[in-house]
Order: sequence, then C-alpha cells, then structure tokens
Amino acid sequence: RTDLIFLDITMPNISCYELCKFLRRTEAFYDIPIIILTGRDGMIDRMRAKMVGADDFLAKHPTPEKVAQILAKHISD
Repeated sequence: RTDLIFLDITMPNISCYELCKFLRRTEAFYDIPIIILTGRDGMIDRMRAKMVGADDFLAKHPTPEKVAQILAKHISD
C-alpha cells in the first residue's frame, strides 16, 4: 500500500508535473498525497505543482524535522 509519494522535480524521461497529473487521474493514486521535492523554490514552481494536484512542496535539502512534519501532516495512523 502506498501512503505518500515524493516526486523529484528533476526526473529523466518524464516531467514531474506530467507524472503528478497522471497520478491524480489514476484511481489507484487519486487520494495519495503527492509531495514535490525540488531545488527550485520559486512561486511559479509552487503554483504549477498545485495546479497539477500536488499536496505539498518541499525544497531540497530538507531537514529531518521538515520531512517528519510533512509526513505527520499527510499520513494518518
């Protein structure tokens, strides 16, 4: 069972945004939180991530505390 998906914005062969959009349209992944992980932390990137269905946006290189915060926010027991 998948509880959360981290997508790196820089991926070979496919756009992170296109993959996120595809996952949002796929029944098996429709309700799974998707977090975009990126080195580009601009407003345009954040808006684009929201437009394709990402639940959150995390700038590289996150601290362990920030990752724990994201996990707690999006994964219920």
